[in-house]
Amino acid sequence: MNENRFTAAPFKALIHSFVAAVLAAVLIFSLPADNAAASSAVPQVSMPSQEEIVAYAQAHPTDLASYAGSGLPLNGYTISYRINPRTSSPFIAGALSDEELTCALNTVKTIRYIAGISDDVYLSDEYNSLAQASSLVNYVNNKLTHTPSAPSGMDSSLASAGIEGSKKSNIAWTSWQNNSLKWTIIHGWMDDSDKNNISVLGHRRWILNPSMGMTGFGSVTGSRGTYNAMYAHDKSNPGGSDAVVCWPSQNMPLSYFGNDAPWSISIDGQVSEDDVIVSLVRGRDSKIWTFSKYYSDGDFYVNNQNYGQPGCIIFRPADLGEYKDGDRFYVRVYGLSEEMAYEVNFFDLEGYYAPEPPVISSVKLNSVDKPRIVWSDSLGADSYSLYRKVRGGSWKLIAEGLDDRIYEDDSAGKGIRYYYQVTASRKVNGTLYESDPSDYKYITVPLAQARITSAKSTARGTNYIKWNSVSKATGYKVYRRTAGSSSWTLIKTTSNCYYKDTKKTSGRKYEYKIRAYRTYNSYTTYGEYSAVKTVKTR
Repeated sequence: MNENRFTAAPFKALIHSFVAAVLAAVLIFSLPADNAAASSAVPQVSMPSQEEIVAYAQAHPTDLASYAGSGLPLNGYTISYRINPRTSSPFIAGALSDEELTCALNTVKTIRYIAGISDDVYLSDEYNSLAQASSLVNYVNNKLTHTPSAPSGMDSSLASAGIEGSKKSNIAWTSWQNNSLKWTIIHGWMDDSDKNNISVLGHRRWILNPSMGMTGFGSVTGSRGTYNAMYAHDKSNPGGSDAVVCWPSQNMPLSYFGNDAPWSISIDGQVSEDDVIVSLVRGRDSKIWTFSKYYSDGDFYVNNQNYGQPGCIIFRPADLGEYKDGDRFYVRVYGLSEEMAYEVNFFDLEGYYAPEPPVISSVKLNSVDKPRIVWSDSLGADSYSLYRKVRGGSWKLIAEGLDDRIYEDDSAGKGIRYYYQVTASRKVNGTLYESDPSDYKYITVPLAQARITSAKSTARGTNYIKWNSVSKATGYKVYRRTAGSSSWTLIKTTSNCYYKDTKKTSGRKYEYKIRAYRTYNSYTTYGEYSAVKTVKTR
């Protein structure tokens, strides 16, 4: 055993060195020129341009649901149904609304269009019913599985439909309610990067199956989270082919491919893991990743199971960082029947026609102590939106569709620090494109100055101070010093508008000042000090 350990390490190191040396030599002669179009001797699908992808997305909207990067729905989004599911006896499968189904279908169609394969995919009433039944059965069982058991008390025909649908669908569960099918399709099934799926990418490959012609969707949500399903085992597309399907594709929207997502190449044929070597080069810094059975700069797998297409090369570069708008990558694959080469260009789909961000030139208080925000013109902008947050809070839209480049925030409250950002928007073919936000500027809306209304000695050794109430103040700070001294002492924090200062030295003069404060969102803002008042103690 010890001898085997001793001899295996040098052998593996030798293989690593050999593969790296061969690739280094090949890459010296094979890197594409900046303006050269990458090509392949392997049959490839026809790739749409970035402009064509943008136009396609405009014609196939998928924005019924909006969500944070975590998947949590935004703006009060809820899944809509034509027939509401019933998750207790007597069970009802339910049916998604036409709007939900259309947005899910458009998401799949857009993905397939980006990949260059047939987008002639349509909804099937039968497949919708199977996917919806699958979601219900898994929800009731509270278990995500392709082989569910029939729930107790469920009608046999409904349970059978759920069992069949689960076998032939991509399925997913999230712990939160109202998780959209759009999020599940892009960030669940197409990502497929969790440890149980990355070596196969079965969900992605079914969605990218060129022979898919029909599909259906289902979703059930509630206290147990959200169970989603997409019928995937359809091969009715007459336009399907045995073409190579790459993801990411030649022109790739950033929003459809996460920073940790694996790359895949499906070639519709058996692939020898022993023979395949993949090189990946990033254009902006010429960084190189190498992938093979023997040495890999990240994850590397070859899977020959038939998930729509057999033969899939899977690789995920380590230490990549993030994909950026304009990033270009070059891919070469060695060890196939013919060498394959192509390039991938990442771009910002949602911001493709967006104007440049405006620049906030000033944030000042107007004559009534309200913030007045002024910003620069943004070339090509049709309108502007203003976002605001309080110190320690989150950004919220407070005004949109603004024509003027000036805004007075009448809703700003006293004693709060506000931060402001502006975006520019442009409408193209009915789609609104919003710029990145401007750099922020902030301003504090002051509290009114406290005013001491009475300061006198009311009894031997007792001074009584009274002041006016300040709007929105949480409380007041009372300061004192002996007349003639230079330093002030905070002697009281109170929510009252008076203070009795006892045990003072008779005949001595004391000076007092007050200031209001407001604590909001765990941060405190102070008003100006009052005028100083002097009291001679009895």
